[in-house]
Amino acid sequence: MPLFARRELPIQWLIAASIVGMTLMMAGLLLWQSWDQARDSLVEALQRSSQQLSATVEVKTRSLIEPSRAMLGVLSRETSIENFDSARSDHLLPMLAAVVDAQEVLGGAYIGSDNGDFLMVRSIERLSPGAVSDSLNLAGGTYLALILHGDRRQGMAGYWQVLDDEARELRRIAIESHGLDPRDRPWFRQALDEHGPQLSAPYTFFTNGEQGVTLSQRSRDGRAVLGIDMTSADLGKEIHAFATTQGSLLAITTPEGDVLAHNADKDAALLPGTSLEDLGEAPLIELKDQGVLATPVRYFCGEQYWWGLALPFDMLGSRLAWLLVAMPERELMASLRESLWHRLLLSLGLVTLMVPLGILLGRRLGRPLRELGEQVRTISEFDLDAYRGVDSRVREVAHLSGALDTLVHRVGEFRRINRMLGRERRLDVMLDGILDELLNVTGSHHGVIYLANEDSSVRLSPVAEAGQGWGDAPLPATLEVDQDSGPLLEVRRALEAQGYLVQSLRDRAGKRLGILLLAHRDGGQDDDQWRTFVAEVSSVAAVAIDMRRLLEGEARLLDAMIQLVARATDAKSPHTGGHCTRVPQLAEMLIDEVDRARQGPFAAVHLSEEERATFHLAAWLHDCGKLTTPDHIMEKATKLETRYNRIHEIRTRFEVLWRDAELDYWRAIAQGGEATKLDQVLQRRRQELQEAFACVAEANHGREAMGEADCQRLKTIGEWRWLRYFDDRLGLSRAELDNMAEEPRRALPAEERLLADLPRHRIAWQRPCPPVHPEDPDNHWGFSMEPPSLAEHQGELYNLCIARGTLNDVERFRMQEHVIQTIIMLESLPWPAHLKRVPEIAGNHHERMDGQGYPRRLRLGEASLEERIMALADVFEALTASDRPYKNGLPLSRALEILADMVKDGHLDPAVFELLLDSGVWRRYADTFVADRQIDQVDIDAIRARARR
Repeated sequence: MPLFARRELPIQWLIAASIVGMTLMMAGLLLWQSWDQARDSLVEALQRSSQQLSATVEVKTRSLIEPSRAMLGVLSRETSIENFDSARSDHLLPMLAAVVDAQEVLGGAYIGSDNGDFLMVRSIERLSPGAVSDSLNLAGGTYLALILHGDRRQGMAGYWQVLDDEARELRRIAIESHGLDPRDRPWFRQALDEHGPQLSAPYTFFTNGEQGVTLSQRSRDGRAVLGIDMTSADLGKEIHAFATTQGSLLAITTPEGDVLAHNADKDAALLPGTSLEDLGEAPLIELKDQGVLATPVRYFCGEQYWWGLALPFDMLGSRLAWLLVAMPERELMASLRESLWHRLLLSLGLVTLMVPLGILLGRRLGRPLRELGEQVRTISEFDLDAYRGVDSRVREVAHLSGALDTLVHRVGEFRRINRMLGRERRLDVMLDGILDELLNVTGSHHGVIYLANEDSSVRLSPVAEAGQGWGDAPLPATLEVDQDSGPLLEVRRALEAQGYLVQSLRDRAGKRLGILLLAHRDGGQDDDQWRTFVAEVSSVAAVAIDMRRLLEGEARLLDAMIQLVARATDAKSPHTGGHCTRVPQLAEMLIDEVDRARQGPFAAVHLSEEERATFHLAAWLHDCGKLTTPDHIMEKATKLETRYNRIHEIRTRFEVLWRDAELDYWRAIAQGGEATKLDQVLQRRRQELQEAFACVAEANHGREAMGEADCQRLKTIGEWRWLRYFDDRLGLSRAELDNMAEEPRRALPAEERLLADLPRHRIAWQRPCPPVHPEDPDNHWGFSMEPPSLAEHQGELYNLCIARGTLNDVERFRMQEHVIQTIIMLESLPWPAHLKRVPEIAGNHHERMDGQGYPRRLRLGEASLEERIMALADVFEALTASDRPYKNGLPLSRALEILADMVKDGHLDPAVFELLLDSGVWRRYADTFVADRQIDQVDIDAIRARARR
């Protein structure tokens, strides 16, 4: 007999041994994997926390240096700094005191001159003990100033000044001699040799004994240097919070080994020049010697193992610093060892329980169990149709087989219902589908879903119904419920008496959404499993209903907000009101015709629901950038109009010339002149003034094109002079005075031109001009336009000589800027994936088929159909609009003729224009939005032929 003869063993022993063996093996593997993964996680956590601390300290140091750089740059341009004289420096004290107060970390602010003069202001509150002599009486003072005289005053060295909180002198203490010459200081020499702010290496300040750096910059003339001391005492204040374990060691050091911060003693102050060796922390010294470590390293020190990191980072500008982190391995892994010990005990307990359980299962199971296992495998693969069950005399196996059969059936039913709940977007269709599936699965003959209004859960109305109810007792049209007891209880009893199962529908918060009514099977004989199944389906359906309502509500809210923006844009100008409302409706009329097309170029084009939603939002938002367009430019009806029509101001000047002519007449009469000749001269002058003003007024309308002769006539009139007897700077705002800064004051009476383009008329940008030039590095949107150098040009002759219309080139750009702002605003929004095209559809409606539009000079022929429709809808609405200040609404026939010309000239899409004509959208739009006086006879064939020439 062979030594290892094959023997048949009882199934209970095989199952018990298998369960115990597998449990032990899995427990061992899981324990080993848990230990390995947990250790790696702890090491990764150590690395992340150390990197976070490094980044935090680096960010904090940058936050200290950048505001100081900005202040230094501003102060270096001050004229008073360039003319610094220590003997006349009292006016500089408030400014330096304000600099010191700007940040708590600033130790002091000072100025040094190339002649040796020196002025310094420090906060008395921030002076460390012993920083200044006890002989100085600092009582009542807020600031301490030091004034030292240089080469020019050898007999007087300088003095201390104790200042109050307004930088006024309280007392003065003379200094007979001193050894400080700012010209010998490194910060002074460094600033003179280099341009811009200069940062020194960390060192110890002589006034307060703290460590820090000096930020210095020379004045524009290079004679003086400004300096600001910044302390680094607070750089490590929060380092203690990053200690992962009690024995963790953290330190921040310079490359030379000087310690800037550490967690060895939270309350102990570091002396200047303290090194790691001075701290006596051997793990940190060992870690520093290993150099830069990007990942944690394990090393032995002091009779135990440590985990450590040494990370470099930038501190206070470009100065390198090191972050050292060391943790004892026994502390780092302590919680891990304890967790593994508990898991081991739990595994042993489970193994002990599995032995009798395996024996018990082995007695009951055999071959049917294996067959059932195969069947279960098909279920795990979601192949429900392959499940057939097993026939076993073992009760447990038979029950399990029956339970699996029920499970497979219910899972299949749930899959069908969940598939319908997950795929159907429309709430009404989804509810009808739920009822149909429930009737099919449960065998019920009638079902109704009542839902409450979203604003109130008191009144319930039927929203879906399937099957046939009891003919003799119809269900009520509405249900009135107040609470779970009282009226609702009465309603439930009444409906159950009619043979219906009443299942409440509630959302995740427990709020009532409605009720589900399902007719009982077999006259009311329903088992608990059937009721449980209906309750489970109802809970899933309630979640789906709540989700659909939320989605529909959010969609309505988004649509309302979009329309709110459009109406706000229209309301901004009474003359363009309605444009942002009419264009979307015209565009959607056209897109509807595209969907209806069964022949022609759009026969195969059908927009999905998501594409329609994208187009709808884009159409309503196409001019949202007009919110940024100045009102007086948008509503400019005449050439001289800004915030008012300046023709009134010019007419007043003509009135002055009229009066001057009369005064000259009477003055000549008084001097004995011949009345007849003087009267003729007066009449000719009056006629000349009348004709000149008529010329200016007519040019102001902008109705006719301006030729070179017209402009020359205006310039001749503009050269006429009138006398101003009052100061033109009185009563002006600060902005107006700033605009006149380039105009010299003139003695009164001052001779003025009748029409002029003055420096005050050239308005600079108060904000950065949008980056629209194609070579602008900040132009991330692909704009291709030439930006104007001015925000506005209000020159009188410049505007009166506008060749066509009322807008000059700068104002035309400001009007065109609305689409630039539209694109920038919309592309800054976090659109979901199905709405990503909203910015391009909304922002490209001023592009042209030939690529000569704006702002990107795109070719609409290569763009989407939605963009081409928006371009035509925007133009057609503008041509027919009767609310523009600079033009009247065109007759319908003329508007269509202009559209045809634009199609012919390569501005608009011919196919979309044909759609507008063939579908009759132009007529339906006109009947709704165009004034009756503009609707005339239209020859569609002639217009179509005009577009094809």
